[in-house]
Amino acid sequence: MARRPTRRLALVASLVLILGCSGGAGSVTSVKETPEASTTVATASTTSPTIETTTTTTSTIDTTTTTAPSIAAIDPLPGAEVGIPEGEGRFPGVVLVHGGAWLVGSPAAIKSLAIYLTDNGYLTVNASYHLSQQSPGFPAAIDDIACAVRYAASHPRSDGTVVVIGHSAGAHIGSLVALTGDRYGDDCPYPGTGVPERFVGLAGPYDIARLGPIMLTFFGSTPEESPEDWQAGNPQLQVGENPALRTLLIHGDLDQVVPADFSENFFNALDGTDADVAILVLEGVDHVEVRDPGIIGEMVLDWLSE
Repeated sequence: MARRPTRRLALVASLVLILGCSGGAGSVTSVKETPEASTTVATASTTSPTIETTTTTTSTIDTTTTTAPSIAAIDPLPGAEVGIPEGEGRFPGVVLVHGGAWLVGSPAAIKSLAIYLTDNGYLTVNASYHLSQQSPGFPAAIDDIACAVRYAASHPRSDGTVVVIGHSAGAHIGSLVALTGDRYGDDCPYPGTGVPERFVGLAGPYDIARLGPIMLTFFGSTPEESPEDWQAGNPQLQVGENPALRTLLIHGDLDQVVPADFSENFFNALDGTDADVAILVLEGVDHVEVRDPGIIGEMVLDWLSE
């Protein structure tokens, strides 16, 4: 695959990132020809154990229901939208992490993908997390998503397996959880580990050292003031922490918000650890379209079925 020269985001990109990532599901196009993708795959097959679910919840879910899929807020995981597939049995879990430049956004931004996955047999947890406009996002946002992984694994309709799918800033947060989630969520009321079996990153900015001042609100400090936090919060520096993780990176070649070389460089870093990782660079797809299930849905389902 041809490599693009390294590009750095200007400070003005922070505003573009907010506008490009925080829209609701209505801003996502639903019809588009499946784009061509340049693909690189490195395989190292792994099998992760099923997490035993021992927790009980006070949710509104009837564990014997066979009604149609539903998307509804479920306590005690604040702000999450949980989708339960039609039918009996237990289902693989997916935790979705929205974008919004770490400052804004909600599960509504990625809801169409959550519904699509629920319709295709996945128990979805469309999660919320601490936004940096309220207080520093690190480590609170990582704690929130690590807890969402535990929630998904221990849900009464879950088979115990979990995939994390994140878009833009959510891909940054999701990748940290996928690589190092067992370090986070100590106050989470659910058992097990915060580390999923798989991770799908959509247009993620994985090397936060390239973002500079854009990340100041997320960390609440400069790299000089808190070097350990900035290192721990950089997925590019954590690639060797979870060798069992299977990863799929998807990026659009028309992305003017987060350049595709963020995913390409992250792929190279993971591939250098002999991880099981694949990358798809989609032709004619921009930053928002890359979360559209009409464009990426079948690609993600095919990869999850491997």
